[in-house]
Amino acid sequence: MTAQFSIVLALLLLVCGASVALVFDARQRRMDRQIEIALSTSTSVSAPSIRRAKTEPKGLFLHRLANYKAGMSQVIRPLYVLLAGAIAAMAVFYANSMMLEYSLLYVSVAAFIVALMVVRGLFGWQRRRLVNQLFRQMPDTIEMVTSAVRSGLPVGEAFRSIAREMPQPTAGQFAILCNELNLGRPVEEAMEDIYRRTEVAEYGFFSVTLAVQMKAGGSLCDTLQTLADTVRQRVGMADRATAMAGEVIFSSRALSASPLVVGALLYLVNPQMVDLLFTDPTGRKLLAFAGGSVLTGTLVIRWMVRRSTKL
Repeated sequence: MTAQFSIVLALLLLVCGASVALVFDARQRRMDRQIEIALSTSTSVSAPSIRRAKTEPKGLFLHRLANYKAGMSQVIRPLYVLLAGAIAAMAVFYANSMMLEYSLLYVSVAAFIVALMVVRGLFGWQRRRLVNQLFRQMPDTIEMVTSAVRSGLPVGEAFRSIAREMPQPTAGQFAILCNELNLGRPVEEAMEDIYRRTEVAEYGFFSVTLAVQMKAGGSLCDTLQTLADTVRQRVGMADRATAMAGEVIFSSRALSASPLVVGALLYLVNPQMVDLLFTDPTGRKLLAFAGGSVLTGTLVIRWMVRRSTKL
């Protein structure tokens, strides 16, 4: 019992240290970005390339391990995500002490894996949610810019209108862009920075379009209208892909729920047979193995569906 308490205490200390590191690193990155914007004297003559954007934190193994991206707005604060991982690890220790009684080494490895999966899953869910919202709001965003430019307003004023009138998270991203413009940053670089923060490819196309138009001239309205139509078609393709994968998603959920349904029916027919899974040590281990297998299969199916429907 003392050894388990020591491991739980070590996990809590590790989570606290990781949370402090994440908070201080995010604060330092914000300060570095503000200083870079304020002191920027870049006069790039070439159009920005969306291929040079970094999609992972620079040299931070902790961020890669936790699937955390600094600078991206979070629905759930990182400290709460790490706390959820610690609770999941403690739940594994508690379940082992009450039912399974595996060795301390195996339980420690399982607790670390479960905590890591919970943390990575929550950060990944927030990232996918943000990207999906920005992607679906992108056609309306471009339409607002096109309407403003056709009415004679400058592009910067169109961006301010988006920051005031569009829903979140697009309004928040363009509010950051407007602050950068007020500090003197070029429009195309500020737009490219949105792509770097959110990893939405359409914002990379948007920044390249603005850069080419400002360097070479031409009708910005027609170009943006073409981009808006292309993005709207991509949104429609994403909806059709999700609809086509609906059968697979339903099947995966049915397969995940079938063990619970079958177990409940067996308990109604013969309760003594099902009670062995909770009272006998071998039955508890079999129950834990079955639950882990079902959960792993569900996660693998979700990962495959997400990869097949991603544009």
